[in-house]
Amino acid sequence: MVAIDEPRDQRRAEIPGPSPDGPAAAPVTPAAPGSADPAGSCGARLVAARVAAGMSIEEVSARTRIRATLIRQMEEDDFAAVGGAVYARGHIRGIARALGVAPEPIVAAFDAAQPGGPTPSFTTPANSFDPLRHGATSGSSRRWGAAMVVAAVVFCAVLLFTLLRPGPSHSQQPGAASSSRSPVAAAPARAEPAPTTPAPTQVSLRLQAVSAPSWLQVSDDSNKVLYQQILTKGASQTLTAKAMRIRIGNAGAMSLNCNGRDLGSLGGPGQVVTVQVGLGDAGACTVEGNPASANPAR
Repeated sequence: MVAIDEPRDQRRAEIPGPSPDGPAAAPVTPAAPGSADPAGSCGARLVAARVAAGMSIEEVSARTRIRATLIRQMEEDDFAAVGGAVYARGHIRGIARALGVAPEPIVAAFDAAQPGGPTPSFTTPANSFDPLRHGATSGSSRRWGAAMVVAAVVFCAVLLFTLLRPGPSHSQQPGAASSSRSPVAAAPARAEPAPTTPAPTQVSLRLQAVSAPSWLQVSDDSNKVLYQQILTKGASQTLTAKAMRIRIGNAGAMSLNCNGRDLGSLGGPGQVVTVQVGLGDAGACTVEGNPASANPAR
């Protein structure tokens, strides 16, 4: 019986994925790491290298930070979702390093399958930084960039502060300056003028029944009655107007105070007194009226 050779694509599709007990045996014998089949496509080389390394697609994804669905599409030679040839080459190199194989032959197979023929690829130095190999993401790159910008701003601010800060004056030595100074007598403090109290413009009259009750009637300068009743002993009443006319029924029992000035009593016990209280020169209180009034100067 003559054996019919199956197509290569059908053999690759029959390669089983890893089982829970370990990688399953593949019908096609993969090439050893670092020496993938030179006749295979890019996807076939990735599959052969992964199976030879005994890793699943999920394990490769965890090592390279490349999505498992994207790795599966690349193994099927579908690079439409990768984002362009540049990104595809970077992903291929990252996967090859994770699998322990040389990336250049697989990249060359990818370039050979591109429209227009192979594109010259540049070998990445072994010690160069590969974001796919180190698991960097665009977010971490942005964070590193922001951190470096902040550090540069802080450095510039410190440098500017150092340059603009005035240094110590060297015009004279501190010791010589202190020894050459002669004591200066303190200037006598100038006496501040006492604040002048403005002259009052109204009469503020306080009436108090000191020794006995007394009848009172107080009118202002327009003859309006401000107060009219008996003031009991010990009680007091304060009234304010431009001028006042006061009639007291028991002058000896009453004590008057005008704008803080004590006028005392304006007559004797039981004596009826009528007086006019107003403002004189400089706002001083004046008392005019009944001759029985007490001396206004009291």
